[in-house]
Amino acid sequence: MMKQFRAVVLVGMYEWHDREINDTVRCLARAFEGFDRYYIDPPKGLRALKGNMSYVLKSPRWQWSQDGEVAVGVPPLGFLPVKLGLRERANRCAACGLIRRLKRNYGADWREHTLFYVSSGSYTITGFIDMLAPKHMVFHLLDDNFAFPIIKNDRRVWEENKAFMDFMLLHSSLVLAVSQELVGKYSEMYNRKIYLLGNGVDVEHFSPENKAWPEAPELAGISEPVLLFIGAVNSWIDIGLLKELAEKRPAYKLVIIGPCYESSIDLAVWNSLKEMSGVLWLGSRPFAELPHYIQHASVLLLPRTRDEHSLASDPLKLYEYLATGKPVVAVGIPAVQKFAAFVYAAAGREDFIKLTDRALSEWNEEKQSLQLAAAEEYSWSSRIGTILKLLAETG
Repeated sequence: MMKQFRAVVLVGMYEWHDREINDTVRCLARAFEGFDRYYIDPPKGLRALKGNMSYVLKSPRWQWSQDGEVAVGVPPLGFLPVKLGLRERANRCAACGLIRRLKRNYGADWREHTLFYVSSGSYTITGFIDMLAPKHMVFHLLDDNFAFPIIKNDRRVWEENKAFMDFMLLHSSLVLAVSQELVGKYSEMYNRKIYLLGNGVDVEHFSPENKAWPEAPELAGISEPVLLFIGAVNSWIDIGLLKELAEKRPAYKLVIIGPCYESSIDLAVWNSLKEMSGVLWLGSRPFAELPHYIQHASVLLLPRTRDEHSLASDPLKLYEYLATGKPVVAVGIPAVQKFAAFVYAAAGREDFIKLTDRALSEWNEEKQSLQLAAAEEYSWSSRIGTILKLLAETG
């Protein structure tokens, strides 16, 4: 089966040119070497109409651009809402245009030669996938959609997710999940085989051997130790834990990098945290520049909650942290436990603070070597190899 694929179409969760958030789908798109690669941006939604007349004028047609070896496609009419069947009309237009392109490039039997990759983050485009009718499709459960508060507390969004999951679990050639928790839950729910395949990392991008990183100006001259958290501040981040850490260790500098999704968090706690003298929130920074900031860190933090959607996750940031060789202190969710030989996995808030102290005092070259060796095993190219192997075995 591996030899027959000429193209891979990856349906994105984020726009390809979004430089502030990294995600699994774009990482895989870069790693699918040896194939023609097409990355499909998600619909932009109504927000695209604000001050973006250029997009609106071009929107009736597919917009294609080339970024290295990846062809990036912006679907037509991506601003149309779900109401009144307008989204379905946009899906039909997008599917027809993509089919014409693939048929032109690979012939009438293009479905035989094209592999589709869709993640659980693409729940708004069920109709688009249905109209494409792929013959070979990988579905990757990256999160437990049904457990997210923003989804389970909104009936319309929950039903949209349910319809998407039902469709993908029925029609996919291969179903993957990033955690054993997701494998167990969705295997039972849908009575089908689901394979475990976690996240990966661009090892070279974060390697401590890369000495070409310029200094991050915001952290120039900052007093040590520096505790760094990188990631979106949302419902699965324990902001109260960070606040308690900052209160009990005022001599430490806590730096936070990432966007804040205010509607999903306790704003009172977040605002109180930001106002503390030892805390610095820098907002989002481009993914390419993150190593510039990481080099200033004494310890990297992963302050996850123990909510259901957090327990089922496999944080991309965890693997990126590992590749830096810096000590990592994390709440001991299941994804962290397999790295317990070198990651400091906390049982609770007080333990998290104590382990941060330990990481600062005892981190050594032996632990660092173990951590860097582990990160090498999770390269994105190894993830691609596993996907292709499973397709060959199950096809």
